[in-house]
Amino acid sequence: MYKKLLNYTSLGLLLALVCAPLARAQLGTVPAPIQYIVSPETPGPNAQVTIEAQGVGTFLGNSTITWSLNGKVVSSGVGVRDFTFTTGSLGTQTRVHVTINSSSEGTLTNDWVFSPSSVNMIWEADTSVPPLYKGKALYSGGSNLKVVAFPSIVVNGKGLPSSSLSFQWTVNDTPATQQSGLGRNSLNFTGDQLQPQEDVAVTVYYGASQVGFGEVIIPATTPQILFYDKDPLRGMLLDSALPSALSLSAKEFTIQAAPYYFANSSLQSGAATYAWTLNDQDTTGPNAAKGMLTLRQTGSGTGSAVIGVTIQNSDSSMLVQAAQAAMQIVFGQSSGTSLFGL
Repeated sequence: MYKKLLNYTSLGLLLALVCAPLARAQLGTVPAPIQYIVSPETPGPNAQVTIEAQGVGTFLGNSTITWSLNGKVVSSGVGVRDFTFTTGSLGTQTRVHVTINSSSEGTLTNDWVFSPSSVNMIWEADTSVPPLYKGKALYSGGSNLKVVAFPSIVVNGKGLPSSSLSFQWTVNDTPATQQSGLGRNSLNFTGDQLQPQEDVAVTVYYGASQVGFGEVIIPATTPQILFYDKDPLRGMLLDSALPSALSLSAKEFTIQAAPYYFANSSLQSGAATYAWTLNDQDTTGPNAAKGMLTLRQTGSGTGSAVIGVTIQNSDSSMLVQAAQAAMQIVFGQSSGTSLFGL
């Protein structure tokens, strides 16, 4: 069996068809004597590209093959089937020509024109982080995602706007046809909680010509919980999270449990719920469902207690979203003190 001859006629990559003898062309069932494999098919700027010539039988190994780059012969010899080169800067054309002199097949030639492009991919997850958080909201299994493609396609020295390009999206190798098309450089979808990552790719076309390709792999992160001090006047103190052990000097102290990377939709709907414990016993308070627990010291004496919280997403498509955290609190000055959750 023979693979089809690659045929690219785009401004990004022009690949001329090999001309077979007229008798073979008329039959229509005899494959061309040679094919070319180009990798990558749509290279970026300053990228390494390899072209491999493949043929039927052994004639290529006995042929003199000459490769030219931008009009200059750079490689020639018997059986030189591979040619590797580096593209230029963005939008700079690189021309490759090959001549194959075969005693059995005659002279075969082919030409390519490479015009490097780039497609930058940016993604954002609709997951929870505290207010004014400077980091990125990471993706957790089953959450909503948005991916945006920013292509840099230069034709005749002029950059093409996204509105003139067609974007064909795939998610985990499955075409997202409903969100593909002219000017559609963004993709919204819900991740699969059973997958460790989401593989999103986009192929960019200018008319019928493929001119760019981009891909991003989005790993699934396990949600987590961090504790913060909730000051009655200043609110949640986000400068630093509370340590795993804390000495309680005030008579009353409010802990805020901050969920990281849970689906915002589940937190807003109440599907992701808080469960508090005090020394492994269930406890609650007026704002426990909002992630807050107020601790009040009664009596006198010293002691310690372990405060724990668990968040579980009950949404059937996001059951993997779960986290727990615990903190030891040391309190009091002498025996007889107790600690209650309010």
